[in-house]
Amino acid sequence: MILKVTPPVHRAFTRSGRVLSRRCLLTLGGLALVSAACAPSVPPATAVPNSSAAPSAAPIATKPSTPTPAEITIYTTRAEALFKPVIDAFTSAHPSIKATVLTGTDATLGTRLIEERASPRADVYINADTLAAIDLSEKGLFAPNPSRTVAAVAETYREIDGRWVSLTLRARTIMVNTNLVKPEERPLSVFDLIDPKWKGQAGAADSRNGAMLASLVAIGALQGDAKTVEFVRGLVANRTKWFSGHTDVRKAVGNGEFKLGFVNHYYYHLSKAEGAPVGIIYPDQATGQMGLMVNSTNASLVAGSRSVEQAAVFIDYMLGSEGQKLFAERNYEYPIASGVPLAEGVAPLSQYRLASITLRQLWEGLAATRALAQRSGLP
Repeated sequence: MILKVTPPVHRAFTRSGRVLSRRCLLTLGGLALVSAACAPSVPPATAVPNSSAAPSAAPIATKPSTPTPAEITIYTTRAEALFKPVIDAFTSAHPSIKATVLTGTDATLGTRLIEERASPRADVYINADTLAAIDLSEKGLFAPNPSRTVAAVAETYREIDGRWVSLTLRARTIMVNTNLVKPEERPLSVFDLIDPKWKGQAGAADSRNGAMLASLVAIGALQGDAKTVEFVRGLVANRTKWFSGHTDVRKAVGNGEFKLGFVNHYYYHLSKAEGAPVGIIYPDQATGQMGLMVNSTNASLVAGSRSVEQAAVFIDYMLGSEGQKLFAERNYEYPIASGVPLAEGVAPLSQYRLASITLRQLWEGLAATRALAQRSGLP
């Protein structure tokens, strides 16, 4: 059964479209989904990457045992369509653990974590922005995770004590509309996006998007702040269309509103699966170029969790073969564990040279880069 919560109407539907409930909190088959807009209000707040290691560094984890029956609450920024299959599979594998999911942005959920610090309601935090995850970790909101499964993940993709760990990787790519861009015209570098020939023809996420900010941090770290300024000013001068997220970018490219889009790789695959005329470029592979930028989705145990054992089982499940397979097959993401097959059509990261920068290095450069980019015109 598919459960969908759509603020502000807050309805849930079956596959047939029948309205199940108007309540904001719904529980079906051990799974509860909550819209952050329906939860008790709290003041608003704040909120990639990669080194040379490929995502084959972590072995497939064995299936964790199920602890004492309990309920876990998961705060996540991930879209329901991308995250719900994993939740459904987990509750099926561990029926004694009830999972309640609260969705929202890093800003709103981060604020809730801060406001609830003295008496946490969440047990697990899942997001798609490494910079935001590390930022919340540095605020002391996450607890160490001594799991052997977490420790098996390459250090490039986790905090040394497991306070955050990458679940999947996503490459920063250029998506093209194949009806509008000939093969020989395709850009080969992200810097080609500022070529005047693409003026008014490209879309990208703005400064609200963590993956976009991480890309700018990587450019500055690898090629200097002057290059970051050049890139942002070039995008602005080229009348790049700015969006709050990549879903709108990929739809605009697929519909032919724009020729190019700067997106995470799996958005291309989502559009391709819908039949859109799109192609993909893994950029910056030539000698002297910075390499392919990669970011991650992440998981953390919330400090002060009252169901820490069950929460750890959930994170282990997502890092295990079953969870990783779902992320790969359903979301077209790169599994962090080795031995998990990629979705059909997804190019292995081992085919590309990756940008030589760690997730923590990206976070360390975030504040300065955000300020620099906004001064340079990034909305």
